[in-house]
Amino acid sequence: MVRSILLAGVLATSIGTAAAAPKLVSIGPGEVLSLDESALLPLSVSIHESSDRCGGYMVHETMEDALAAPEPERPIEYTIDRGAVVRAILPSLDAARILQTIKTLSSYKNRYYQSESGAAVSYWLADRWKKLSPREDISVELVDQGYAQKTVVLTIPGTTKKDEVVVIGGHIDSIGRGGTDANAPGADDDASGIATLDEVARVLLTNDYRPERTIKFMAYAAEEVGLRGSLAISKDYKKRGINVVGAMQLDMTNYRGSDRDIWLADDFTSQAQNKFIIDLVETYTNFSWGSDRCGYACSDHAAWHRTGVPASMPHEARFQDMNKKIHTNRDTLEMSDNNASHAVKFAAVGAAYAIEMGKGGFGPATAECHMRDVRDLPVTDSRPFAIVGALFGLLALFGLTRRV
Repeated sequence: MVRSILLAGVLATSIGTAAAAPKLVSIGPGEVLSLDESALLPLSVSIHESSDRCGGYMVHETMEDALAAPEPERPIEYTIDRGAVVRAILPSLDAARILQTIKTLSSYKNRYYQSESGAAVSYWLADRWKKLSPREDISVELVDQGYAQKTVVLTIPGTTKKDEVVVIGGHIDSIGRGGTDANAPGADDDASGIATLDEVARVLLTNDYRPERTIKFMAYAAEEVGLRGSLAISKDYKKRGINVVGAMQLDMTNYRGSDRDIWLADDFTSQAQNKFIIDLVETYTNFSWGSDRCGYACSDHAAWHRTGVPASMPHEARFQDMNKKIHTNRDTLEMSDNNASHAVKFAAVGAAYAIEMGKGGFGPATAECHMRDVRDLPVTDSRPFAIVGALFGLLALFGLTRRV
């Protein structure tokens, strides 16, 4: 089977190593090549080995699609007015849980999209997400995209704005030399992102969070071979008229290779949404942040960007300082000192993003529980998150909220 692949021009030297005489059919913002699907694995591995980076290309069905420019971004008004909810949630985030999830995900031989182990991990995650909440309105779907591995989607339906959708995602696959037979634990790339995503979903559902907008958590299949899982979903959502108002990608969150905590990709992303995320970081955390360029199609946010969805990718380090052991058998937790202290920061950013994009609040029982926690505090108690959360709730009640 032959497919067109859009590849960033700076990586053109990788192609000769990856595939025998691929045919150059057009030159645009990168290069559009026509090569056999069997070349995707050596292409991805070659790009990593020659350039110390991921991907750099997307797989397209037609030349028209490959050459299409990204659609204009659909604007949205960003506000920060759910301080009580965010500050009640943040203390629940647990680095130890994230660490254990990374251990489980990286214990699979590999998570290659066409392997048995890659398929098994998608079923494992779907089963895990089904157990997060007894609520009947929560759904978990395994999306069959023609691969052994499935994309896993958890949906928290919205209340008053359920037709507006917020997406938070990461990719569940890993890659290494050998494909289906590779030893590719992918602890950082991207077990760390999926574990972070999992923790955000857990704390929201454990606290019976009920957003106004629908929130979808997505663990994409086949990111490592051209963003195929996320491209298929973003195109399908566009075709069906599903209104995605924002997308965040969590791809590699646990290796602190640079001097700041959160690094935002400032290319192939939304500048307005990036500014919103920076405001979230500064409002709810003491994390340091910076911005950097990731290059063409470096992760699944680029799939949403193409369809006009505001998309962002907070990343673990400057891209030149990223984990150099990804796509090898040495992408293990040892590279992150066997802890998840860095990833939990991204869980905080992800939770704040979900809540301030989703709006809404807690279900009645949970809301009463949080208020009781505040009422029962002795004067000597020093639980700042609970106290500040209650104060922000009172401010919101009187309309004294912050607008970005």
